[in-house]
Amino acid sequence: MLLLNMKTLVILRHAKSSWDYPELSDYERPLNSRGKKDAEMMSFKLSERLGYIDLLISSSSERTKLTYDYFKNKIKFNKELFTDELYHASSQKIISVIKGADSEVNSLLVLGHNPGLTETVNILTNHHLYNLPTTGIVIIKFNIISWNKILELDNKGDLEWIKFPKDYKL
Repeated sequence: MLLLNMKTLVILRHAKSSWDYPELSDYERPLNSRGKKDAEMMSFKLSERLGYIDLLISSSSERTKLTYDYFKNKIKFNKELFTDELYHASSQKIISVIKGADSEVNSLLVLGHNPGLTETVNILTNHHLYNLPTTGIVIIKFNIISWNKILELDNKGDLEWIKFPKDYKL
């Protein structure tokens, strides 16, 4: 296969959120203590693989923003975009957002929610993921010039790395 231009897509589900504040809407919920610990650990694990990411596109919910805080302390992000479009977005919406990324972006991290993220991984790869758990990370490589080609001719990405917090716990 001719190497065109490798694009790296990182899918990250937000860390575990707290239900301790019933007065808050789902959108406003913060992280719980397990979520904070998992975000710290998983941000370190991802930073061992990637020290730089061109673009973050994230849901604008409180728990995704708080999850991102852990990752931005360990990985350099060139640009970040928080959007309501990714709040509980369907896989079709997530893929549409990915396809809209500028072709100059070679590494893209999408931070959001289930079930859309799990379905996105299943659509974009030959891997069948039952559930992307909180703070789960999937790295997919695409041999494409432009993000809008990710589904052209059933072009599945190569699953490069998939890790969950439980993979690092005894």
